[in-house]
Amino acid sequence: MLELVLTDEAVSPRVELLDGPRVRLTMSASEDLAHSIEFCRDDLNQAVEHALSQLHQDETAPARVFVRDASGSQVITTIDPCATYGSQAIVRS
Repeated sequence: MLELVLTDEAVSPRVELLDGPRVRLTMSASEDLAHSIEFCRDDLNQAVEHALSQLHQDETAPARVFVRDASGSQVITTIDPCATYGSQAIVRS
């Protein structure tokens, strides 16, 4: 998951790789998004690649599943079904 954190403070755009796997981009709310991404493009690219590789490794990164209801007004968060039913589970909706 990619998180975008907007702050009122004047900060340089920065990228963090968090557990989950999650990648957090923190930037000033007054900054242009395209400029911020360009500023930290290499760090962002590396963090996203690392997060994706964690997802493909066996059980090393817990994932979350977000389900939006039909009207789009609620989001339900669950854990990764494979964590509950095993990595060979087939999940159908």
